[in-house]
This record gives sequence, structure tokens and C-alpha cells, in this order.
Amino acid sequence: MYSFSAFAYSCRMHLLRLKNHKLAVCLSVLLVIVLVVLGPSIYQESWLDPFSTLNLPNRELHPHAITKLGMVSSDNPFHPLYYTDVAKIQELMHDLQRATPLSSSDQALASLKDQKVQYFTIHRALSRYHVEEDYALQYYPAKSIVCFDQQAFRVNESTVYTLTQITSAMTPGWWK
Repeated sequence: MYSFSAFAYSCRMHLLRLKNHKLAVCLSVLLVIVLVVLGPSIYQESWLDPFSTLNLPNRELHPHAITKLGMVSSDNPFHPLYYTDVAKIQELMHDLQRATPLSSSDQALASLKDQKVQYFTIHRALSRYHVEEDYALQYYPAKSIVCFDQQAFRVNESTVYTLTQITSAMTPGWWK
């Protein structure tokens, strides 16, 4: 069993050995500082993320890059609404990762023509990883179906609840 003084002496001897390797120590410290500074932003926009949102890889439709939602309802198409709470939007994007694709022969798709629809615009902000882009999303509240990029998805109760919260808190007008 080592005593504290023996441990301190051992550490001191190891540090004295590093005195001869100043270049290696400086490069190691510099690497650690770079990782601490750049690590969170690289992880946030990671291209290694295995998930996909609505069958699009996260490098295309990354949840952290979506900052605004716009909506036009089929009931009132001349009064657009928008929403900018990033935390709630990211929650919605994470919920959309769990959407299940529907086949084109599904009976629920045939009855969508007569249903009330909400047209959403998903806005991806400009960053050093992405160009600024808008995506169209159609939501049928009565059937809990989302249509995106010519594909239909059934969403779960969590997504429906989040969409209900977002639509009730939207601001009239459009973002600038």
C-alpha cells in the first residue's frame, strides 16, 4: 500500500521525466484545448448521428438546425402563423424521428383528401454546416398523419401533443 507522500513523490518524478519532452506536452495540451472548444459544436452537428427524421438523415434535416416553424391552416389560408421556441421545435423534431412510414396502399391515405390539413414550413437556419432552407410538411390532425417529401408517416401521441402545443402558441404573421 502506497502512502500519500510516496504517491506525491511518484507523480513528481513522472513530471520531471516530461521536462525533457516539452514539445509533446505542449502539443497534447493544445489538442485538449481544441477538443474542449470545438467538441460541443462538432457533436451538435454530428454527421455520425445514426438517427433520421422522416427518413432523411440528420445531416439533411438536423433537429438542432431547425429554428422556426410556419403554419397555414386549410380553414384560414390567408392568416399565416409562426413559432420560434427552439426547445419545443427540437422536441418536435425528435418526436418526428419516431414516425412510422405508411405504405402507399394504406387505407388511411385514401381518406386524406376530405380531411382538414395544416401546412407547416420547417425552417433550417444558415450555419457553417448547412445552407438556409425551408421544408414543407403537411399534418392531418384527425388521422395523426404527417406527409413529408411525398411520403406519409403516422405519428405517435407525443408528436400529436407537441404539435397541439405549438399550434396553440403560434404568433400571427410570418417571421422576418
